[in-house]
Amino acid sequence: MAKATQPEAASVPAQPVEPAEYPLSLEEFCTRLSVTDKRVELIGAFAHAETRAGRIKALATEYAGRYRAFVNKPA
Repeated sequence: MAKATQPEAASVPAQPVEPAEYPLSLEEFCTRLSVTDKRVELIGAFAHAETRAGRIKALATEYAGRYRAFVNKPA
């Protein structure tokens, strides 16, 4: 009697997982933001605050969340 062969997991090549988002520089995020938000002074102030905090590279969603918080922060 012959043994039934089972396909091994190693025989199937693993597909590399692509990240859904890539980190952006602060300058790139602000440039993209200025296409939809025309408050250039506010974008500049946000860029300055982020630079002072040392956050110069992050995901776009992280920047967007911090920008919303910055916009809604009392003066």
